[in-house]
Amino acid sequence: MNRNRIILLLASMTTLILGPGAGHLIIKEWKRAIFFIVLAAGLFAILGIAFISEVGQETLAAVANYENLEKFKNIYNKFQDNNPKMMLFFDIFFAALWAYSVVDIFIVAKNKGMLKK
Repeated sequence: MNRNRIILLLASMTTLILGPGAGHLIIKEWKRAIFFIVLAAGLFAILGIAFISEVGQETLAAVANYENLEKFKNIYNKFQDNNPKMMLFFDIFFAALWAYSVVDIFIVAKNKGMLKK
């Protein structure tokens, strides 16, 4: 196995473990890495804003300490139950982003000639 294939394997495994864009940092695709990381962070920000707007900041303040983690879990489960379409959208879009991030590593590697024997 040559060096390029090991780097490619490391990049794809890093993306699978750490999330979209992480493997692009290994193959030095900075703009693509930033794109995928920002997109993933944006998805989590949208989910977080929706969660805070529904449950209220007072509720979050009430469960902010570690003693009330079970209460927070119940609040989040209720949020999921009340917003099935949004949760489905988030799950599908994030999974697609993550999968495409891995595929994009191989596309970039092919264009750079890293897959040649």
